[in-house]
Amino acid sequence: MSSVDSKLLAQQLDRGQIASLYFLHGEETFMVDESLEKIKEKVLTGGAADFNYSVFYASDADVESICDAVETLPMMSQRRLVIVKQAQDLSASELERLTVLVEKPVESTCLVLVASKADMRKKFFKLFESKGVMVKFQKPFENQLNPWITYIAKKYSKELSPEAAELLKESVGSNLTDINNELCKAAQYVGERSRIEVDDIRATVSRIRVHTVFELVNCMGNGDCANSFTHLAHLLDSGQNEVGVLAMIIRHFRILMLCQEALREGLSQAQIASRVGVHGFFVKEYIDQARKQDFKQLIQIYDVLLDTDRALKSNPLSSHLWLENLVLQACRQATPESTSPKVSY
Repeated sequence: MSSVDSKLLAQQLDRGQIASLYFLHGEETFMVDESLEKIKEKVLTGGAADFNYSVFYASDADVESICDAVETLPMMSQRRLVIVKQAQDLSASELERLTVLVEKPVESTCLVLVASKADMRKKFFKLFESKGVMVKFQKPFENQLNPWITYIAKKYSKELSPEAAELLKESVGSNLTDINNELCKAAQYVGERSRIEVDDIRATVSRIRVHTVFELVNCMGNGDCANSFTHLAHLLDSGQNEVGVLAMIIRHFRILMLCQEALREGLSQAQIASRVGVHGFFVKEYIDQARKQDFKQLIQIYDVLLDTDRALKSNPLSSHLWLENLVLQACRQATPESTSPKVSY
């Protein structure tokens, strides 16, 4: 059939276009879970839903049991639903056994495979794409988060003020599962009140991500290697991967450089917020930090960041080592003998 995105999948399901085969893959588990619930809602429409619904985990499932479940006729319903999670753990021989079900799909069963990744070079996945529907779920970019935040808030019958939404994004990042968890806490905190404000987010959401980035950049700018490693570890422990951490650091230093240029031009806080693309609620923190950094030093560290980005993309298996090397080089650039006096604005 085809490869589609999550939006098109939802539209097809709403129109009653239900395929016999689905392969959902990607790191964005919130989107995967939402799609699974949508498929379950549309497939199990008749009676005896429990008798027509089977879930397996590939790591401990018997592939013959999966095949038996798929080939069993539904009870008092048009379709059965069989979900196989962690499908990336299926061995080559198990995929070969399942190939029969892909070549000739069982029309009375909807088979859904769920995996964190898929090697599209393999024969099985090429065949699956030609016979079924494949959906890849990618983490949204930061500029795509607002609609998702609005959607998730509505699930809890809430809305967010623009400032609260910005604070949530800056605090949590782009992981929709984390956003959902934090909005759940905030919704419980506000009770019957329908609108979530900044103070509600402050009261319920951990700002480890924001604080650690600011602290890491400060330590790197001051040549404090030991504490830089500590804050880097905190970022990684909070669920960010190496590529995500590097992107956050690059963005942060870019904003600091833009803030310094704007300060030299005498722009107001509101004008700076508009230029650098940071909500006015946060721009003061960036301005305060930019005042403390030396511009020449920032350029040197930014060059190191870009070199690290190129190296990481060419050799992703050594990403952790590249980040550690980044910290060492940045701190070396920021030693007292390599910096010029701070500039006052």
